[in-house]
Amino acid sequence: MPIDRMTPADFGDVAKLIEAHNTNPLTQCLHSGEHADEIEALFHKHGALHYWLLRENGGLAGVLGCEVEKERGYLHGPFIAGAPFAQSAQALWHALQAKLPSLERWDSFLNVRNEQGAAFYLEHGFRRGQGAQIYGMPAAALQPLDGMPAKRFTPDWTESVRFLHELAFADSPLEIEPFMDSQDENRALFIFVQGSRCIGYVAASLNDSPREGSIDLLAVDASVRNQGYGRRLLLTAAHWLIQERGMPRVGLTVRDMRADARQLYQRSGFALLYTGVGYSREQTLSRRQL
Repeated sequence: MPIDRMTPADFGDVAKLIEAHNTNPLTQCLHSGEHADEIEALFHKHGALHYWLLRENGGLAGVLGCEVEKERGYLHGPFIAGAPFAQSAQALWHALQAKLPSLERWDSFLNVRNEQGAAFYLEHGFRRGQGAQIYGMPAAALQPLDGMPAKRFTPDWTESVRFLHELAFADSPLEIEPFMDSQDENRALFIFVQGSRCIGYVAASLNDSPREGSIDLLAVDASVRNQGYGRRLLLTAAHWLIQERGMPRVGLTVRDMRADARQLYQRSGFALLYTGVGYSREQTLSRRQL
């Protein structure tokens, strides 16, 4: 079966195939798009996407894609339709690897019920990571903001925000700096301050596929927890995303280690949509040099 790289002529068919798979928890790859029109629009816009296609009898039989960011590849798929899964997925994986040999790490995020995809990644040297819950809130469920909203970040609070971020996410690769850029219209950072220190912040961004707002980071200083700051931070960001930027919904991902925060999200209007599991593989130096 021939394998080739996706071209603009393939965008529509690939988007429909991904949508069909992502409506089924047994084949769903999270964060790879849900609606065909949004996925196709992302293909036209995004230059860092690498998709390989498997064809059979003139039709599309399989897809595996990758979004590249800082020598790290975020995998979309494999999505296989009407062809032997293991054989087809392996052929697509080898084609993708051959074209992106310099990546230092590969990541995938699957619905916890996607056992076929999980088995494929484990067989190819990936490690199973943390579970995570995907929450969502449609615009119609947006709650009123009781009390003063958080204020927009300004550069004079940079060091204080960084200090809180390092306390809250000491073992995480998540970075706060991209949200401090006032020139980036697709990201925002809101903060609460007390005296000379930041006591809470929320980072939010706009996404193309699916078209929704995202709560990317949330932190509240331990000294002021259970005083309503977390909910006001969440709702400040949600109001910005929905009312000011016109997003139809807002989503967020909660790792298992953040399980204590789930009740806060539910009280703020978010509902559990999916449970997912991450898989990752570090690329050895010798392999990257091949």
